[in-house]
Amino acid sequence: MIPPHTQALRRGNLAVPAVTAWPASSKPVPRPAFYLTAIFVFVVYARLPEIADTVMGLGLHSVRIIMLLALFATLLFGGDMRAMFSKIGVCLMAFTLWMCLCTPFSTWRGGSIAVLRDVWTVSLFSFVIVASAVQGLEQCRRIMYTLAAAAVFIEIYTIVMGRVQQGRVALLGGTLANANYLALILLIGLPFCLFVLRTKAGFSPLKFACLLMLFCIPVTVAGTGSRGGLLTLAIMFLMYFVPLPVSQKIVVAVCALVVSVFAIAWSSRSALDRYRTIIASSDPARLSDSERSAVESAELRKELLRSSLQLTLRHPLFGVGPGMFEVANANYVEATTGRSDVNAWHETHNTFTQLSCEDGLPGLLLYCLALVFCFKAVFSAEMRARRDPGLSSLGQIAFALRLALIAFTGTAIFASNAYMYYFPMLAGLCVAVDRATATQFSPQMAAGPEPPAPMPWAARPLAQVRPGTRGGNTAMAWKKPPFR
Repeated sequence: MIPPHTQALRRGNLAVPAVTAWPASSKPVPRPAFYLTAIFVFVVYARLPEIADTVMGLGLHSVRIIMLLALFATLLFGGDMRAMFSKIGVCLMAFTLWMCLCTPFSTWRGGSIAVLRDVWTVSLFSFVIVASAVQGLEQCRRIMYTLAAAAVFIEIYTIVMGRVQQGRVALLGGTLANANYLALILLIGLPFCLFVLRTKAGFSPLKFACLLMLFCIPVTVAGTGSRGGLLTLAIMFLMYFVPLPVSQKIVVAVCALVVSVFAIAWSSRSALDRYRTIIASSDPARLSDSERSAVESAELRKELLRSSLQLTLRHPLFGVGPGMFEVANANYVEATTGRSDVNAWHETHNTFTQLSCEDGLPGLLLYCLALVFCFKAVFSAEMRARRDPGLSSLGQIAFALRLALIAFTGTAIFASNAYMYYFPMLAGLCVAVDRATATQFSPQMAAGPEPPAPMPWAARPLAQVRPGTRGGNTAMAWKKPPFR
C-alpha cells in the first residue's frame, strides 16, 4: 500500500500531497535569526531598495541593516556557523580570499575594492546567513516559499511598471533595467513557484499567485528578448517534462503550447527578431533593423568572449582584478589597435570567462567547485528521497533547487553574474538542505529492521536441537547426541 503522503507524488509533479510529509524532527522552533533571514532573503531577492530608489528617489541601506541584524541574530541565537566549513563554504571562503589577493594586482585597485565592499560582501553574507540560520527541512521550505513570494512580487511589479525599451521588456531603473538580468531573476524564482504548488496543501493567495506565475513568467521572459533566458527556459522545461508519465505529458504539452502562443503574441517584433537569429542567418541586406541589431549584439559578444580569453592568457594567475574587465579590455584594445573603442567598455557577458580573466584560473576553479558541490548535494538529497518513499518533502526541495541551479548556470553563460547574490544564496540553501538531510534522515535510512536477539542455548526448546548436534551447530555432529 502506498503511503498517503506519497500518493500525490506518484500521480504527478503538479499534484498536491494529501498530507504534507514534513517529519516532526525537521521542525525546529523558529528563532529570531530565521525570521530576520526570511526578511533579508525577500528584501534582497525582490530588489526592494532598488525599486524604492527608482520610485521614490530614496537611497535606502535596508539590505545592509537587515544583513547585520540577521548575522548578529544568527550568532546570538545558536546559528550553525559550521556551514562555513562545508565543502561549498570552504570553496566560497577560499574564493573570497583569492579575490582579496587579486585586488593588489588589479588594473584599478579602487574599483576592485568597491566591488568587494559593495557587491560581493552582500553576496557572501547571503550565503553565510542562509546556510547558518536555516535549520531543518521545515525552515528550508519556508525560505523557498519566501523566494517564491519574491518572484511573484517582481513579476507583478514588472507587469505594472515594466516598459518596452528598444523592443525588450525591462524596468525603468536599477539592475532589472537590464532585460537579461530581469529574465535571470524570474527564471531562478520559477522553480520555487512550482515548489509551492507541489507542496502547499489547500488554497492560499500565495498558491494561486504561483499558479499564475507558471503562465506569466515564461511570457515575460519571452518579452525580454533574452536569447540566453529563452534557451535556459527550454532546458528547464525539458528537465521537468521528461520524467512525467505519458498521461501528464499530454496535458503539460498542451499548456506549454498555449503559453507559447501567448508569449509570441505578447513579445514585440524586435524580441522575436532576436530569437530568429539563434537558428537562422539571412543576407544582411534583407535584415530588418531589429534583426541587424541582434546580429551586431551577437558579434559584439563573440568579440568580448575572445577578449576575455586573451586577457585570461595574459593574466592567468591573478587576472586583471575583480570587476575590472571593462577597464582592462579598453586598455588592451587601445594598446593593440592604437585607438579607443567604445564597444570595449562592456561586460564579458559570460560569468565563467569573467571569473577567469578577472580572478585568474584559480578563482574560476574555486567558483566552479562550489557550483559542482551544490549540484552534488542536491543530487544526493534526490537519491535519498528516491530510496525512501516517505521522504517526499526532501524530493520536492531537491527538485526545485536543481531547477534553480540549472537556471543560474544556463543564464551565467550569457551574462556576467559572478559577484551577484544569486548563486551564493542558492548555495546557502543547498548547505542547509544537505545538513538537515544528513542529521535527520541518515540514521533513519541506515537503520533497517533489527535482527532478533540471539536466544541463549539453554532457553531454546528441545525441538530446535537435532540429534547429533549441539544447539543446531553442525560442527558438533560427530559427538554423541546429548539426549536420547
